[in-house]
Amino acid sequence: MNDRDTTQTIFMSGPAGLARILDQNQKDTALWGPDEMRAMWRHQLRAPLDADLSTVQSANLAVLRLAPETSGFLDKSFENLLHNAKPSLSLLKVSKQFAKQTYRDAEDPQLKEIAAALYYACYAVGMVAHGQRIGGMSSRELAGGFDWAVGRIWIDEPTKRLIAQARELLKQSS
Repeated sequence: MNDRDTTQTIFMSGPAGLARILDQNQKDTALWGPDEMRAMWRHQLRAPLDADLSTVQSANLAVLRLAPETSGFLDKSFENLLHNAKPSLSLLKVSKQFAKQTYRDAEDPQLKEIAAALYYACYAVGMVAHGQRIGGMSSRELAGGFDWAVGRIWIDEPTKRLIAQARELLKQSS
């Protein structure tokens, strides 16, 4: 893989690509300030799962949507899913896919940031609530992503705490 290829995303690249993506603090090109990013993040957390997840292009989405563990969550929000003591693992995986797809499709770097934050939040909840990773990212990539997410001033504190908790679990398993 060519590390200079900017079409690669965090989800399809190695550590060099990850570092490039995480270096998104480009103040001269930022359209929105921290308060607006915070509002966008809150809006995403409060978005209905069913509406957003229906856009995910996944062969097994229909099966996941019909799984008994998901039925109680589909009418809820991302916030309800992420901050539930025992969230649906299936919906966490689909939500991670939604974030990945959104990241890939978004053209604006700040919208990519919102998608990346949701991606890492889903990953973190899988680790904290279920004791498992919900994807194939390496420990090094996850650690960098978790560090990046915890550093976003616009992410709400409960989500930051979850991500920090997952980061600690990752350190303990190394």
